[in-house]
Amino acid sequence: MSRHMMFISLVVSLGLLTATLSAAEPQKVRGKALYELMGKGGLTTTSGSGSLDWLPDGSGYLVQEKDAKTKQTRFFRVDSITEKKTPLFDDETTEAIRGEYRRLSGHDGAGLPMERFRFVREGKAIRFSARQQSYLFDLDSRTMRRLAPGPGTYSPDCANRAYVKDNDLYLADAETGKERPLTTGGSTDLLNGRADWAYVEEFRQREAFWWSPDGHSIAYLQFDERAVQKYPLVRDLTPQATLEQQSYPKAGATLPTVRLFVVDVRSGNSIEMETHTSDQVYIVGPQWRPDGSEITFQRLNRRQNELDLMAADPESGKSRVLFREREEAWITLPGGPVFLQDGQRLVWSSERSGWRHLYLYDLQGRQQKQLTSGRWPVDRILRVDEKSGYVYFTGGDGTALETHFFRVKLDGSAFEQLTQQPGSHSVSLDPSCRFYTDSFSSFAVPPTVNLHAADAALLRNLSTTNTEKLDELDLEPPELTTVKAADGKTDLHGLLFKPAGYDPNQKYPLLVLVYGGPESKSVHNRYSMTAAGQRMAQLGFMVWTMDNRGLRNRGKRFETATYQKLGQVDLADQTAGVRQITERPYVDGSRVGICGGSYGGYMTCLAMLKEPDVFHVGVAASSVTDWRSYDALYTERYMRTPEENQQGYERGSTLPCAKELRGKLLLIHGTIDDNVHPGNTIQLVDRLIQENKQFDLMFYPGRRHGIGGSHVETLRLQYFLKHLRPPEYTPEE
Repeated sequence: MSRHMMFISLVVSLGLLTATLSAAEPQKVRGKALYELMGKGGLTTTSGSGSLDWLPDGSGYLVQEKDAKTKQTRFFRVDSITEKKTPLFDDETTEAIRGEYRRLSGHDGAGLPMERFRFVREGKAIRFSARQQSYLFDLDSRTMRRLAPGPGTYSPDCANRAYVKDNDLYLADAETGKERPLTTGGSTDLLNGRADWAYVEEFRQREAFWWSPDGHSIAYLQFDERAVQKYPLVRDLTPQATLEQQSYPKAGATLPTVRLFVVDVRSGNSIEMETHTSDQVYIVGPQWRPDGSEITFQRLNRRQNELDLMAADPESGKSRVLFREREEAWITLPGGPVFLQDGQRLVWSSERSGWRHLYLYDLQGRQQKQLTSGRWPVDRILRVDEKSGYVYFTGGDGTALETHFFRVKLDGSAFEQLTQQPGSHSVSLDPSCRFYTDSFSSFAVPPTVNLHAADAALLRNLSTTNTEKLDELDLEPPELTTVKAADGKTDLHGLLFKPAGYDPNQKYPLLVLVYGGPESKSVHNRYSMTAAGQRMAQLGFMVWTMDNRGLRNRGKRFETATYQKLGQVDLADQTAGVRQITERPYVDGSRVGICGGSYGGYMTCLAMLKEPDVFHVGVAASSVTDWRSYDALYTERYMRTPEENQQGYERGSTLPCAKELRGKLLLIHGTIDDNVHPGNTIQLVDRLIQENKQFDLMFYPGRRHGIGGSHVETLRLQYFLKHLRPPEYTPEE
């Protein structure tokens, strides 16, 4: 399920309303005029540039400038410490690039032929395009090759391109463009080198083929979907409707069988790797060892609570298990192993302790050292600097509100949190592990980017955010709140946005923005003065969002509170949170709205049907309405199969509760949504009709998941304005 549907933008095109002035003093912009003003943007400005283009050799970063007179692009190397700027290419290299380009293209110019380029072959060559033609320039030999046009992924030496055509894997010579198939038999039900929808959506497995380090072989996945259920999506915007048949394994149904092969690009011979695959197994994350001696992969059982890290010999196909991970609930995929250049060890992350931490293994699968520990989670490894012995990584602070940058030695010593300012930090580490940029913000600090040395020493500021215009509006800062979960014990974080200049003696309707699904998160310590919730609040709503149990970054026990109980524990927590926040005298508990999309749409439907005394107006978009109608990979991870967890599926369904609808409910769905199928909403509509319940419905023809645009935004906003009636609201003509 999409992880990026926590909030759907609530922008609407309203007429421009200007602030009025009294005879005594200027009046602050408020209400609809303030909402409109915030929608125009420009209330904050950014100075400087927060993004550095690191050079692959670790010698600094790249900047490019266009000469005002010649209009030619010039490239410079900037020293990270001194800021000294020198030409990236020396005179000999510059002349070689010009001369080789002239030789191959017949064109000449005053400067370099390219406006941009990318380093390839580990920084030993550059690839660029000029006049709709691609070229490869070797920085050592100072020679250039013209590359044939076409799609695909280049081999490490840029001699060939590989790509998928008609569901088969093809190879093309990079210079001549001559192509030949590496696989045969591909079809809509047999995908060679192309990932299916479910793997892309639920495992983030976007690629399905990988070049070996020497460029002589390609590992690829094959998806056999012949036995997988097909879901029909009808495109009927023209008189002659067309049918799209999507392979989509629903909960409890047959899964695709996935195989791993290695093909020799010279001979074209493919060898299947020994994965012990079946339609009860997932094969994910193939990854070559740096020396190409083995291809590693992760084999996950259907229940997704047992994972084997395996390695296969690309010549024989024989495989071995390095080690196994097992959990009672589910395993959140750890990414992949980070192999050390010594050819002897790897770094792995695991939640086996209840929190994700780092472990050092040898290549026989023996644990050498646990590198990190504590009641906080590692997020991802950025780089390993074997020269200094440090692993650099990001992680949480244990509160689930902040993200930080850390390092630890490969022997588990010298652990350091490098980012010290409270907030949410995003880091870019240079290839030499000597410098990093830190882009961060907090509730109190707007987005800022600084350049640091690897030991956290501040070198200089790169970018700041000016908020003077925003500050003049005197907005209410979002309030970080803590409420109790439905268990009466667990603290949950929430964020409350209030109208500027609100009257604490007046009652305001509450609008809940919800997602609430596993592995998501809504409340962060980051700058939120320009957030969608802040803007919505200016129309007279108290806007509330909260992280229920079952979400990420608070440890496995917190995350698995909803295991086999989707729609139960999470809804109970959201309901408990609303009950507590509406105890405030200025929050009207008799006017509570809720909206969300995808999992948030599911939560909205459940809230309106199961808790009608608490939630009164709902707008649900692209909603799951019964987990038997969603894909197996996502659903079974958290719910097991319908056969194993019949009670959980029944209690988590919206359909049996249709008779309980008492409030105002608007259902929204795209007619060709290939993520949450429109059948979900159709099934709920049918139940509501059977129960003689009145509701509102909008289908968007030809739209998929995540519907956006001014029409749906206006529809949603007007629905809440009409039915929640914030102070001073006047119905529009």
